[in-house]
This record gives sequence, C-alpha cells and structure tokens, in this order.
Amino acid sequence: MSALPPIRGHDAARAELARWYRRDGPHTLLIAGPDGVGRRPVARWLAAHLNCQAADAAARPCGACSSCLALQRGEHPDVREVVPGRTTRSGRSRRRREITIDQLVVRPQGDPDPLGPWLELRPRFRRRVGVIDQAESLTTGAANAFLKMLEEPPAWAVVVLIATGPEALLPTVASRCSVLRLGAVEVSAYAELEPHPALRLGLPGPLERARADMDSFVSGRDAVEALMLALDGDLAGALDAAEAVAGLAEAAAPDDAALSPFTLLRERLRRLPPARYAAAVDVVERCEAAIAAYANARLAFTTLVLDLRALGAG
Repeated sequence: MSALPPIRGHDAARAELARWYRRDGPHTLLIAGPDGVGRRPVARWLAAHLNCQAADAAARPCGACSSCLALQRGEHPDVREVVPGRTTRSGRSRRRREITIDQLVVRPQGDPDPLGPWLELRPRFRRRVGVIDQAESLTTGAANAFLKMLEEPPAWAVVVLIATGPEALLPTVASRCSVLRLGAVEVSAYAELEPHPALRLGLPGPLERARADMDSFVSGRDAVEALMLALDGDLAGALDAAEAVAGLAEAAAPDDAALSPFTLLRERLRRLPPARYAAAVDVVERCEAAIAAYANARLAFTTLVLDLRALGAG
C-alpha cells in the first residue's frame, strides 16, 4: 500500500463518502473519473477515514492515530492495492496491462497472497479495504472469479474499484458497485506547466508528476514546439527535430503520459483546423502504437514527420 497522498479538491465527494459510511455504506464501491483527476488519493483517503481511531467521526482521518500513521508510512495492515501486472511470468514487459485471476483468488502456482482470501481475514483496526486500481484491466476470467466477493464481501470489508466509469467495466462487475464520480478540479496553481493538456482538463495528477520532473517537461515541450516549427522548413531540419523527440519518447516511462512527448504533441496539434487536427492525431497515434510494439523510435518518428508534412500540419 502506497503512502497516503495529499488530496487536491474533491471536498464534496469526500463529504458524500463520509455521509455514506456514517453507519455502514456500500461494501463495493466504484470511484469513477478520468485518469489523473485524483481517484487513487480519494480511495486512500476513504481507507484512512474508515480505519481512523479518532473518537469524533467528523475528525476522521485525523492524521495522528496509529492507523493514520501506518497509512502515511505505507504499512497499513488492513489496506491493500491491486494493480495491473507489468510483466509476464517469463519477465517480458506486458504490452497490455492486465489484472489476472491469481491476483484475486487462489490459483495453483499463482500469487501466494491474493486479494480475496486477504479480505476474508478480520481487520486489526476497523475495516479491510481492498483497492483494485485500473479495474478496466480486469481480465474476463478475473472478473468472473471475483464476482461473489464483489456481491457479498465480508461485513468488515470494503472493495474499491478505480476506473473511468461503469461503462469501462464488464456489466456484471459494474452492476455490483455503488458509484462515486469525480470531476475536474482547480489547477491554476500549475500555470507554469502551460501548455500541458491536464491544465485544460483539470487533472492534478499528471501536473504534479510533470512538476516533479520539470526538466523533462521543459525538454519535451521545447522539442515538440521545435518539431512543429520545423515541419514547414526543409526536410533535413524536420528529421533532426523528429530525432530529438524520438529520443525523449524512448527515455519516457511507458506508463507515464504526464511526461510523454505524445501528450504534448497532441495538445500542440489542437491549434489546427478540426479536420486536419483529427487526421494529425491519427498519425500521432499510429506512431505511438508502433513504438509500443517495439518499433524503432527514430524510424517511427521519421514516418510521423513525413505524414504530418503531407497533411500540412506545420
């Protein structure tokens, strides 16, 4: 379990959760909203609220009791997160991240401590809270194997799913969840990260990650702008600019869109007329998919430049 992160916004959502759980509350909850809006911090806040030892319920989470301190250290015995696996059993990086059956229920030669049996153990504090992050990554087999737990968790357990919305889940999973929707939050404090798209969308998560690595953000922003300006010039200059962006794409973490040059490139292309913008985004997505499939980044960006020049995207 990661340490308890700061909460940015969502005061009304947290008040609603506190009201729901004043007595019992839903035992299977879906926290819905776009990635980066703060779904994980809200899920961890709920885990802290449910297990806080403060006598006054209105003061929970207090941040000072033994439960809250354990969460802040990332060592809480009653809170666990499940995330999609990054590698296959052979150790190869997964192209498509998945939450598999053995992460949730007992399987031969699978995860030695899956979530289901863990939820059935009585808590040391108040509630066992199991968080399934990126729940849209549940395989069909994993979802079906976990349906009984989603339908009837133990009285002391709360299962929290995190996804973009019920439509991203199998209907059999979504139908078992109470839904809390999170909307955009105020992010004007991150104005130095213009033109990051998360500013326009009200998503503090990507902005916080970009701010934490400001050098990488500035390098990506400047390289993308140089590429766009070079599209109308000579081909050699455009290819040099593409090579610079390709190097940044290779160095970027594959699962961190906050610092991806593709994120900044798509935002820069929004200045184009609608039809040309749609065609240009298709070009960018083909390049991104090629690199995700282990194509040579420099060759992929060479193709991208040629296609963007043909569209007159400069």
